[in-house]
Amino acid sequence: MTWASLTFLGSSSGMPSPSRYCSSLLLQTDKINLLVDCGEGVSFSLLKYKIDPLLVDSIFVSHSHVDHVGGLFLLIQLMYLLHRTSPLDVYLPEEALPGVKHFLHTCYLFPEKLNFRLSFFPITSGFKFEAQDLSLEAHPNRHLTANQTAIEDLGLENRMQSFSFILKLRDKKIVYSGDVQTVGDLAEIVVGADILITECMHPDLSELFSLITEKGVKSTILTHIPPELEDQQEEILQRAAQMGLTRLSFASDGLRISV
Repeated sequence: MTWASLTFLGSSSGMPSPSRYCSSLLLQTDKINLLVDCGEGVSFSLLKYKIDPLLVDSIFVSHSHVDHVGGLFLLIQLMYLLHRTSPLDVYLPEEALPGVKHFLHTCYLFPEKLNFRLSFFPITSGFKFEAQDLSLEAHPNRHLTANQTAIEDLGLENRMQSFSFILKLRDKKIVYSGDVQTVGDLAEIVVGADILITECMHPDLSELFSLITEKGVKSTILTHIPPELEDQQEEILQRAAQMGLTRLSFASDGLRISV
């Protein structure tokens, strides 16, 4: 049987926190290691929790907000300084690829000078990754659509690509929300999830708890925690318990769970 675990390397929202790094989640098995989102602080967190950065096989970014992609560049530099030789595959929303590649050159992280092959691949609607005993599917959400007017007024090329992910490992279904607009972005993908890892900044929590109950989600971990909710965690958990949700908890940096 494949061994697997999830480690929260960053659980804050886009507001920097003295106690949390930005969004990043590591899925480890005895065959493959995937990093989901790559917010600022991911390199420090890997070192802090004594996880070898060179173990990461592939990186998946849900959308290009800086708190989800800002740590990618230092992580690549760290891998270079640690003399990585194995290939690294990075999967990003298609619209983000040109800018990320350009910024690597701006930072003098020329892929051609690295000790390892660095490859980038686009995430679009219908994207599916399969390797070993797991799969990852990307499902579009509406998190970035509030920018549409500004994009049109400024004549920008942004396509507002933002994704939630379904991870399937053996008989387990794990849903990672990324950032969403409302709980409606999750309604179709959380059905029967064994583990839902969902941001708690943008959705209405009462609506989220109702959805979790309605869709038969077995266990939920709240992440992407904004400062205003830091002191409300016990109250929120009590509200959830009153709705019958006893398998609900808040993430913290360094939290590790078996899958």
